[in-house]
Amino acid sequence: MTVNLKRLAGWALIVGTIVAAFGYLAANLLAPGSGDEVFRYHLWPLFEGIAIGGNVIIALGLPVILTFARRAPKLHIVGYLGIFAALAMLDIGEGVIEGFVKPYLVDHGGIPTDEPAGFAVFGGVALLSLIVGGICLGIAVLRARTLPWWIGVALIVSCLLGALGLPGAWFILPDDVFFAALFAIGIYAVRDRSEVATGSVAEPAAV
Repeated sequence: MTVNLKRLAGWALIVGTIVAAFGYLAANLLAPGSGDEVFRYHLWPLFEGIAIGGNVIIALGLPVILTFARRAPKLHIVGYLGIFAALAMLDIGEGVIEGFVKPYLVDHGGIPTDEPAGFAVFGGVALLSLIVGGICLGIAVLRARTLPWWIGVALIVSCLLGALGLPGAWFILPDDVFFAALFAIGIYAVRDRSEVATGSVAEPAAV
């Protein structure tokens, strides 16, 4: 039995972005109050857990980005590494804190105002990885011309919007734009017929 790994990874991006976007939208739009009060919302851990699961699926399918690197392989690699690091550190690592640790702390003594030592550096490195990775990948898409130009623009715009720090519920817009770009990459990976099977599984011998 043959397995088309490119299409499989493309489906991972499609499913992962839908799941993650749903989790973030539900958590941030349905939770009442603001600030630390949102962590008291009884469905907050559920929705954040859904978003984390979606990000894990995205991380599994993310290497498919490299299959579109023809004219700009180095930029694609830098973009992939930056986005993967940001997914692991921010969306998954810090997401666990936001989804499960803070809801526990808010009802058990409150959330400390001072961050743990080194956490600001951790967040800064993760944010820098996202900005550099997203911009490099966006430029790589524009240069390689293996994907529509608007995907590259969407990746760059999502990073710029995230750096601006949009107010209120608008702060999730950069994530949605970013997920939309990854979703589109997944669609093109699934539709691509140029590479058939890249892996195989041995069939059991007939008796």
